[in-house]
Amino acid sequence: MLPFYEIRKDDFAIIRNARQIAFPTHMHSAIEVLYVFSGTQSVEISDVSYELQPGDAAVIFPDIIHRYVKSGQQTGNAILLIINPKVFEGMFPDFNQLQPVTPLVLKKYVHKDAVYAFRKVKKEDDYAIKLGWAHIILSHLLSHTQLEQRQRTPVLDMPQKIMEYMANHFTEPLSLDTLAAEFNVSKYYISHIFSTRIQMNFRNYLSMLRVEYAAKLIRTTNVSLTTVSSSAGFESQRTFNRVFQAMYGITPREFRNNVSTYLK
Repeated sequence: MLPFYEIRKDDFAIIRNARQIAFPTHMHSAIEVLYVFSGTQSVEISDVSYELQPGDAAVIFPDIIHRYVKSGQQTGNAILLIINPKVFEGMFPDFNQLQPVTPLVLKKYVHKDAVYAFRKVKKEDDYAIKLGWAHIILSHLLSHTQLEQRQRTPVLDMPQKIMEYMANHFTEPLSLDTLAAEFNVSKYYISHIFSTRIQMNFRNYLSMLRVEYAAKLIRTTNVSLTTVSSSAGFESQRTFNRVFQAMYGITPREFRNNVSTYLK
């Protein structure tokens, strides 16, 4: 199955889970770090399955396909750090040009200072503090991670390249002609990739990216719905309302009212 390209507009996310994670095949432009406090967690990275035990960690580089799986043992206590690699610019090797030979870092190689940082870092921390903990964690984990040059096959990677490009440009005017010009191929070839590999036509895929981003803006900001519509790339408020309702079953205004009620 072709991976879902997860859109992440936040630079730093911290997710603590008191049970095993299950999340479908996806990828994103962030670097992702998993650490298991107790129980176990299964993760599949680049088609290789790993079963993390207590004290183990995994480092997933940007645009690496991965998914989380629940195993027979349903208990698990873990933390995920999902970070835009640009915040580390100049501090570490190029995350986009390299990849780990193995993403798994066994417990015996996870430094006690990294463990301490995993326990202390919190999403409510000031940004500078979170960045400091993350630097400690990555510095220690990468010191025990062998890196190799990332190999890319342009033809086989075309669907992935299309999704990456759209994930970074979906708020801009986009069309099949735009993608064809970007990748120097026929727009009919691009259309064929959508129908056979992505299994969704171009317009619907673009609308999905824009609506998901719009919903996130509604949930996390107080900007007007007109601003949400234009920020997400919609050409008109009418189109935004129609597409949003088709995907969520309610209008953007109703969605905002529901979110506001929930947050009170």
